[in-house]
Amino acid sequence: MRVYDFPDDPVVRGLNVLLVGGAVRDLLLKRPIHERDWVVLGASPEVMLDRGFQPVGKDFPVFLHPTTHEEYALARTERKTAAGHQGFAFYAAPDVTLEDDLSRRDFTINAMAIDRHGALHDPYDGQTAIAQRQLVPVSAAFDEDPLRVIRAARFIAQLPGFSASQALLDRLPAMRDELRTLSVERLWKEASKAFAGDARRFFECLNAWALFDALGLPAFWHPPQATEGPRDQQLATWNALAPAPLQWPAAWRAPKTVLELMADARDWQIEPDQRPSVMLRAGAIKNTPRWQRLYQWIDDDRVAPRIAAARAIKASDFANEHQGPALGQALNSAWLRTLAGE
Repeated sequence: MRVYDFPDDPVVRGLNVLLVGGAVRDLLLKRPIHERDWVVLGASPEVMLDRGFQPVGKDFPVFLHPTTHEEYALARTERKTAAGHQGFAFYAAPDVTLEDDLSRRDFTINAMAIDRHGALHDPYDGQTAIAQRQLVPVSAAFDEDPLRVIRAARFIAQLPGFSASQALLDRLPAMRDELRTLSVERLWKEASKAFAGDARRFFECLNAWALFDALGLPAFWHPPQATEGPRDQQLATWNALAPAPLQWPAAWRAPKTVLELMADARDWQIEPDQRPSVMLRAGAIKNTPRWQRLYQWIDDDRVAPRIAAARAIKASDFANEHQGPALGQALNSAWLRTLAGE
């Protein structure tokens, strides 16, 4: 059965190219395909370079298409050489088969491929895992990359109805210690992606699998109900509702703009009397980007007219009575009273 029509691309014409990974999974799940990854069989780096592909990194056999910029990876195997998710040596050569390449992938739902004739290749039975809505490790190689544990939680958040198979749960205890080798940047990236789905499920998994201690954090708090909207807006809501400020965004080096919005939203929620001060801190008078982010999160019809009235107040209104620091204090006090609706 033909499941996908390949584009006629002269750059790859004549190469044995297959669509792989998440795009195949999403196609079978009837989900939108946001990005496509390709594997190339029987080729060498020289062949890819001659066709105009740009190499990614020094030792990783992945190339970017010269016009679409999609990733094309030479079929490869890999060998664990050090701790962490980057401690691997890669072997990419024309004799590496599709089955060899797919055997090193994380879950069976991501270890399928479609060739240019539209035929599905599923050597590790990913279709059954899709039908059962389960994450099943492809092979024992799963244990070698601790990031795959975090990715499992993220997939459960993004793919409705999916859960961890017993085979996955059985592998977790031996992988917990190596979670300490993961970079905070990768942890933040995976957590961020979870907010494209029901992010609560991501943190439910980290708690249920007792991973928080291995990550050096307390148990993860999440709201009882699913939240919607962009990641930053959801995080603002979470931090505003949590019993205590969330620790993991700062620990995982979330961008400063995210941390500011989370702090502003929490102060807005738990200290209503301080809302005028929060507005000034966030830059409501000058309409700064920080204030715009907070304003998007706030749902209060009284805010806009108060800000408009405060912006109409100028330093010149007090110049006859105050000078120097006293003038600034008078202006600030007037802004606060007006923002408070007095």
